[in-house]
Amino acid sequence: MSHTDARGRRGDHTTQPAPDPQLRHAAWQAALPTIAFLLFVSLLRSPITAVPPLLGRMAGDLGMSSSAMGALTSVPVLCFGALTPIASLVLRRLDLNASVLWALAIIMAGSVLRSAGSVWAAFAGTAVIAAGMTLGNLIAPMVIARSFRNRTALMTSSYSASVNIAVTLSTALAAPLALLIGWQGSTAAWALAPGVIAGFVWWKVFPPQRRRDRDAVSPDTGAAGRSGENARRKPSVSIVAWPLAWIMAAAFAAHNLAYYSTVTWLPTALREVARLGESGAGLASSVFQITAVAGPLMVPLALNRMGWSMRRVMIIVCACWLALPFGMMTLPSLWLVWCILGGIAQGAFFSALFTIVIQRSRTPDESRRLTALIQTTGYIVASLGPILVGHVHDQFGGWTLPFAVIGAATVILTVCAMIAVGDTSRPAVSPADRPTEV
Repeated sequence: MSHTDARGRRGDHTTQPAPDPQLRHAAWQAALPTIAFLLFVSLLRSPITAVPPLLGRMAGDLGMSSSAMGALTSVPVLCFGALTPIASLVLRRLDLNASVLWALAIIMAGSVLRSAGSVWAAFAGTAVIAAGMTLGNLIAPMVIARSFRNRTALMTSSYSASVNIAVTLSTALAAPLALLIGWQGSTAAWALAPGVIAGFVWWKVFPPQRRRDRDAVSPDTGAAGRSGENARRKPSVSIVAWPLAWIMAAAFAAHNLAYYSTVTWLPTALREVARLGESGAGLASSVFQITAVAGPLMVPLALNRMGWSMRRVMIIVCACWLALPFGMMTLPSLWLVWCILGGIAQGAFFSALFTIVIQRSRTPDESRRLTALIQTTGYIVASLGPILVGHVHDQFGGWTLPFAVIGAATVILTVCAMIAVGDTSRPAVSPADRPTEV
């Protein structure tokens, strides 16, 4: 090649036309629904996970005992279980787009009330926040089922990852922020600022619809969306009469019991069993939470990029979940390994299970009813987990039996998950109506 040719080719290369602004605008418009959804779901835990780092300040200002503060932190989980049936009935009558705005408004209102500076306001505000989040817990799978049907695994995983990122940020930054604006300002800020932004973006992208347009099929749903339209014309199937719904509910309940028991007692167990100091035990807990961000992202990677089946993904996820309690029972000195594996698993399991839930649902409304059953069962059982593990520890001492309780829960979730991924039956639904697998 001559020098002139080479220079000419270099010139041709360096004078490539700039990307078309219209293409960039189109790409941005296509991304906005995803951004709006992820901004919304990031509010579904962070306003309550900002409280534990501030318990000392709150207890000092409000004159609350340790038991009262413990009760305050348990209010959200109890509300998730107790209020889910009510939230499901409310959502049955609300436009899905408008329901997101209502959930955000309730969360923000509860945050303002919680920061009023009294004990009753702290409890009442926390309950109001939990009510808004309970709505959000049901709304998120409905939005995925309606607007992201062909990207179920990816969006469910992104939903879980966004929640975990927001939780990590609120846990890490709540105390430093309180040094600047006090605990009342810090606890309120995690709902008000992101809530206003999320609400504005959602309103611009998904404005409330008239009743006749509710649950319209979005361009993203494709054939699966048309399948859902056909299903809407069929008689409604009772969720409680579907055996697989209860199996998935049992899997979620066992998962939640293991998760909340681990979060509550892992730091104490590490101080006693692994001989860690307070800072070391805190590090272990943060590892369990931080690695949960990576877990959900691995699910769509394995399904869509690596071509794995959901069964194979779930086997690996459950194996990692099993490793934490049984590893702590046998080799507690390797706590870092068990915390990493358990953290990845607890994030990935949520994503994988609700991917299955959405795939088994024919319509957003059916997704609402199925999610309501699963979450009502799961969160009520979860509220009992830390109490049961603590009672076993008080009665028998040591941490072998308490971790055996958590281990039993991971065995149950493994068995139920394997049944869920293997059962492709669907009551009163023909194969043509079944959503396509991711």
